[in-house]
Amino acid sequence: MDRKYTIAVAGMGYVGLSIAVLLSQHHKVFAVDVVPEKIELVNNRKSPIQDDYIEKYLAEKKLDLTATLNAEEAYSNADFVVIAAPTNYDSTTQHFDTSAVETVIKLVMEYNPSAIMVIKSTISVGYTKSIREKTGSKNIIFSPEFLRESKALYDNLYPSRIIVGTDTEDEQLTEKAHIFAELLQEGAIKENGSITE
Repeated sequence: MDRKYTIAVAGMGYVGLSIAVLLSQHHKVFAVDVVPEKIELVNNRKSPIQDDYIEKYLAEKKLDLTATLNAEEAYSNADFVVIAAPTNYDSTTQHFDTSAVETVIKLVMEYNPSAIMVIKSTISVGYTKSIREKTGSKNIIFSPEFLRESKALYDNLYPSRIIVGTDTEDEQLTEKAHIFAELLQEGAIKENGSITE
């Protein structure tokens, strides 16, 4: 990839941190979280979660990764904002709690409405379309994650598939979805010269 992108990742659980590490091999990444201890650990190149590959990459690889509590700073100049906020399932309502995702979307729309938001959080079918309509932002796409806890970076480095969902009638958004898929592919370790996409 010729261009170096600026990417913000909202949430430093195993999904967000593994994506932040993966993408920061080739691009400028800001990892945003609300827990100061996580920020300090990542900036000292130590993992706040147990994941052998994340620990190894933080300690040994040259990564353009900055962890921050400052969402405005991270989102303001981002080309892409990856949303990896928690969406715990509420068995009473039988729905995912998407309030953290919606908080990030609101902030991105305030600080940088032209950024492409990529939801990596677990959400219900139809959520992306409904949140586009609710917020009035077309710049929201979805990329499901197929990651195991404690093996998340490994699963991103050796993906079985890369999927990015978008509104195919929107040419510009479709192009951005392709670019995001290429970013994931670029960070992966390619076995036999290719990846399933």
